[in-house]
Amino acid sequence: MAIPLKEPEPDDPMELTGIVLPAPDEASLKEMAVTFAEEFLRSGWPREKLRAMFRNPFYRGPHLVWRQKGDAYVDAVIQEVCHAQGL
Repeated sequence: MAIPLKEPEPDDPMELTGIVLPAPDEASLKEMAVTFAEEFLRSGWPREKLRAMFRNPFYRGPHLVWRQKGDAYVDAVIQEVCHAQGL
């Protein structure tokens, strides 16, 4: 990792800033799960690989859905998206 030559200015637009977002509500969680499933199924991922992605902590958004809702919920979302896409 490169060490900066000087401290950033207070109004530096490139300075990294972290914020805390509220936990998603039920509708947002469902929309997130559907969006992830649609994106990766359209990219050609098989269902089993998609299920594994939801369980993998590297994929923070899908993993959040899996942690809060579990396998049955994720499987139902994947099935719903597959049906909607004719897969």
